Amino acid sequence: MRALYLGRFNPPHKGHVKAIEYILNLSDIDEIIILIGSGEKAYSLLNPFTGGERVEMVKTLVSDNFDISKFYIMAIPDINRNTIWPANVIDLVPPFEVIFTNNPLVQQLFKNLSNKEVKQIPLINREHYSGKKIRDRMKRGEEWEASIPKNIVELIKKYKGIERIKAVASDDY
Repeated sequence: MRALYLGRFNPPHKGHVKAIEYILNLSDIDEIIILIGSGEKAYSLLNPFTGGERVEMVKTLVSDNFDISKFYIMAIPDINRNTIWPANVIDLVPPFEVIFTNNPLVQQLFKNLSNKEVKQIPLINREHYSGKKIRDRMKRGEEWEASIPKNIVELIKKYKGIERIKAVASDDY
């Protein structure tokens, strides 16, 4: 069975690795579509990285930890119409049977507006593995690298991600 795993991955972190491990360890999951939401958004505190950068980071994360042949990695733009969003997702990605997300709105939309099964992923060590908390630590100049796989840290530095986050968080912005 093919699963859809949806997130913004801003940035991908070790909690995402644990989430993917959890999904793959379910006996009926053979493949995962990783769908990067808000793919058109970038250069903001909520979404500092571009869709393309996030695709590259997620592909690196998957390649370093899993058999990449079991994955589809895609970005999708927001359409800002919740009632048709699940149909838009279903239209744009390969067929899947179950969606994994911890986002309450996404859970509700797929439960109400599609015939897809919706499952949550156990959250692990949210103090360290939360995109928002990692971005906040980056913004404040605190230690963040321990929460992120080494190759992703290198990509963030290549994209000048810390400088970008500090710039968009500036009061002068």
